Amino acid sequence: MAEAVVSVAAATLAKLLLEEGVYWSDVKDKVEELKTELIRMQCFLTDAGAWQSELATVKQGVAEMKDLAYAAQDIIEKYAHTVATRKGGGVQKTMKRCCCILDEGIAVRGVGLKIDAFKTKISNLETSFRNNFIRESIIVGKLSPLNASQRNERQTFPRLDHDVVGFDDDLNKLVEFLLREEEGNRVASICGMGGLGKTTLAKMVYNHHKIEQHFVSRTWVYISQQCQRRPIWEEILIKVLSPTKEERNEIQKLTDEEIVDKLCNFQKERKCLVILDDIWNVETWNSLSHLFPNKDTSSKVLLTSRNKEVPQSVDPRGFLHELQCLNKGRSQELLEKIAISRKEDPVTKTYMDKFGKKMIRYCGGLPLAITILGKVLATKQTQEEWEKVLKHVKSHLYEEKDLLEVNKVLALSYNDLPSNLKACFLYLGHFPRNFEIPTKEVIQMWMGEGFLSQIQHGGTRNDTMEEDVGERYIRELEQRFMVQVGKRGSLGRIKTCRIHDLMQYCCQSKVQDEKFLHTIDVFSMKQHEVSNGNIRRLSIISESGNNSLEVMNFNDYPQVRSVLHLLHPCDLSYFKGSRFKKLKSARVLHLENFKNTNGKLPKDIGCLIHLKYLSLKNSHINKVPSSIGNLWGLEILDLRSNCMRVPNVFKNMKKLKHLYLPYDYWVWPVWAKLELANLCHLQTLVNVQHTNIQISRELKFNCLQVLQVRTNNQVLQVTSNKRAQVAIQKLVSCSPDMNKLSLRVFIKKLPSQFSPNLAKLTLCETGLENDPMPTLERLSNLKILRLLSQSFKGKKMVCSKRGFLQLKSLVLCHLKRLEEWTVEEGALLSLCTLEIEDCKKLETIPDGLSFITTLQELKIINMLLSFKESLDEGGPDFDKVQHVKSSMEQKFLLYFNS
Repeated sequence: MAEAVVSVAAATLAKLLLEEGVYWSDVKDKVEELKTELIRMQCFLTDAGAWQSELATVKQGVAEMKDLAYAAQDIIEKYAHTVATRKGGGVQKTMKRCCCILDEGIAVRGVGLKIDAFKTKISNLETSFRNNFIRESIIVGKLSPLNASQRNERQTFPRLDHDVVGFDDDLNKLVEFLLREEEGNRVASICGMGGLGKTTLAKMVYNHHKIEQHFVSRTWVYISQQCQRRPIWEEILIKVLSPTKEERNEIQKLTDEEIVDKLCNFQKERKCLVILDDIWNVETWNSLSHLFPNKDTSSKVLLTSRNKEVPQSVDPRGFLHELQCLNKGRSQELLEKIAISRKEDPVTKTYMDKFGKKMIRYCGGLPLAITILGKVLATKQTQEEWEKVLKHVKSHLYEEKDLLEVNKVLALSYNDLPSNLKACFLYLGHFPRNFEIPTKEVIQMWMGEGFLSQIQHGGTRNDTMEEDVGERYIRELEQRFMVQVGKRGSLGRIKTCRIHDLMQYCCQSKVQDEKFLHTIDVFSMKQHEVSNGNIRRLSIISESGNNSLEVMNFNDYPQVRSVLHLLHPCDLSYFKGSRFKKLKSARVLHLENFKNTNGKLPKDIGCLIHLKYLSLKNSHINKVPSSIGNLWGLEILDLRSNCMRVPNVFKNMKKLKHLYLPYDYWVWPVWAKLELANLCHLQTLVNVQHTNIQISRELKFNCLQVLQVRTNNQVLQVTSNKRAQVAIQKLVSCSPDMNKLSLRVFIKKLPSQFSPNLAKLTLCETGLENDPMPTLERLSNLKILRLLSQSFKGKKMVCSKRGFLQLKSLVLCHLKRLEEWTVEEGALLSLCTLEIEDCKKLETIPDGLSFITTLQELKIINMLLSFKESLDEGGPDFDKVQHVKSSMEQKFLLYFNS
């Protein structure tokens, strides 16, 4: 983690120099030198990360480097804050700057001296750490390569020596695949998070009687995190050939090419099964893949991995088996088999019934945790001992010596993460257990913290590079089974994720070890013992209760970078008065469900000029102060609440990329309209009202990708639709790069021009009089179309041949007057999901659906009984959907609601 902190610090300095270079002219050389020192420190820490030690001196050295990086960033940001407060024009600003020129000279000299001091400290610490800690420790053998020390501890063998529950179906599927004689299907993979039983299942395959009979040779090889290619090659060859001692010596003399030839020829001549246990990355497989022939062989390979990317890269035609957590029944069965199956005392069974079922839910269906818990319970004889274990499981699952193995196994996944992903994963520790984490918001928070810096990742695009990197990080964490997918969008993007309970405990354990963030439980007001001045991130949570947060003083956290207010919507906790003026280093302020006694956002919010992310989503704030205009560095502003007064100051926020306005709002002063023309970096504009925005001929949103236009509920049908048409046309045409558009405005007529990049379109209450399909089906990149309540008031729609060639998802909802829908043959050729809801006058489904072979999911909701019966087997329209029902029958029927 230390190298990630240093990396972010260096990237922050580089970004400040790039964006605000004119204000750094007096100390630019000093800051460049400091950045160079930080980059050197980062490289050193990365190299040192390949080693591990219990030496206190080594741990202390790493901690000191991390603190130095934070401190360097603090002093530079403090100077940036001093300069930024004098930024701008006007008479008062000019006079103030003239009066303060002497002070500024002193500040420049002061920051220069501090930078020199930091450089000296960094250099001295590196020298001391390298010469006195690592070099001496390696010589005396107190340090060893990270994975070398773990390899012996985690070495696996094919012998199965413990109880197994719940793997029968998994075993049968794998054995069936491995016994097939089909050409090309040579690799099977078992994937899943640590502790799920991947190695156990592979052992079951290895020892299965059909596998023993089918394969002449079975070979088990443990790979581990840091695979050394040549030793592994020799090990595989020795285990496959079973050579004599003399032949083993000869193997060591073989060239790489000779080893490959021998192994490939042997696997072509005989049926071999090679099991590669615990492969961590694609690079490791690439170093081994030459040993296994692609054709002219009946031999097979079975591998296990915690990274889904490995099997996906190995063989697209191979068999990928993803292990799942055990359900409650299987979990209970496994626990009983291990804990009490060998006990004849009937009283023990009552203990299991009384306490075991309570304990099992804390294991989260993870076989490793259940197995270790079962071994603990197997030694307990009395009710008091069982009660003590129950209490222990609830509060100290990862602290007890017996159960520490679970944390160690899961921590391996964390240790294998690249440094940039470690920081992103630990950031998820802000969120409470079982929290459905919105990925887009988390990515934006990562952006605010600098984890996704363009400079850091060498990005060349100025628009969505950071979001793209963030989504890639989420996918990689999911592929590594560090997070689980909650909800997916229509095009497969991960919309929400969550963390398995035990992985969450592992995350929180690492968070505490790294002093990464600080959690305050409002209900109990419990806080971990830590120096407030060193806290960089703050998470405010609450179980329940009616509490005032008046006792919590943000002034106690001067260095905090992120504050996440994660109270439940029903929680009655609230703030009193001003709370923000001392958080001048804050980058991220997430105030979802935030409550203040007077319903106003405190004016001192304008003091946080380094803020990049501010969210008041679903807050109880009804007035935003004009001082928010001082947040000139803000990139994400989320004001999505029911009703709010917003000031006309967004024009000052020239770095704003994502602006989410309230669902209903009015502009202050009352005669003003929002001026957004200056926001040349704007990518997202949500809930904008065409009546409350200044639309000029010069208006241009060259970077805008997401636009949602809505009308205030009270004036939805009152607004002149002619004026609305003109406004909507201008907003749409001034955004040439737009890919998502949502209109909730009564316009009667579609805009005449859309962005050629438009991929998702939602229309609601637009009151269209003419069939929109002839216009929309020509949008070559449209993938999602949602026609919702009162969007179309006509009776007939037609999808023409060769229309909607890219459309994947179509929703028709609450179209009260729609009677006839025609789909010509050759239309909608890529459609995967179709939803029809509450279109009561639609009598039949289109004949053309029978030609859409790509259709996988059909949802029919709240339609007439006659419509449903026509699609049942034997009904007049059954043949139109038969191809969908035969492959997805359960999903089809699940959504059927008449």
